Amino acid sequence: MKTIITFILCLSLFSVSYSQDKKPEALKIEKLTEVVISPVKKDLTKYTPDNNPDAVVRHIQNEFVSYKVDDECKNFDEYLVTVENKKGSLVATYNEKGVLMHISEKYVNVELPREIINSVYLSYPDWKITKSTFEYSQQKGQILKKAYRLKLKKNNKTQNILVSSTGEITKINKALAMN
Repeated sequence: MKTIITFILCLSLFSVSYSQDKKPEALKIEKLTEVVISPVKKDLTKYTPDNNPDAVVRHIQNEFVSYKVDDECKNFDEYLVTVENKKGSLVATYNEKGVLMHISEKYVNVELPREIINSVYLSYPDWKITKSTFEYSQQKGQILKKAYRLKLKKNNKTQNILVSSTGEITKINKALAMN
């Protein structure tokens, strides 16, 4: 038995060393034909959905993305598409050629992104977020607005703030309430 194991071990060592003794083949270099890439006009009228953590908002946006403009509707100067649910709505305007021109979205009581929550609680440590509204709009593919309006409450005081999508607090509106 020892002889068989020794023989197999020697055979495997010789085969490995033999394979390493082979000289590698020279690399063949082939010249490829030229490829001309022509610039394609980028369509700036495409909808760029927001990466919102709220599943209801994403559902409306996905429903809109799957929507197709009918040829019958292209006979009008403008064509309006509205997608709604219990949290808000998405309103889109198309021109007579069926090109997407403007989108406006507004949702209430949405789930907030982590960056927004962290930013608000760092700036307002003892305040509680009682209401949230997400506003998002695009025109001809360019994002015009992407912000959260939040209502904060502390004891018997309320405060409305506007927070950008990056978490920067841009507008503060103080209001006192005797609740």
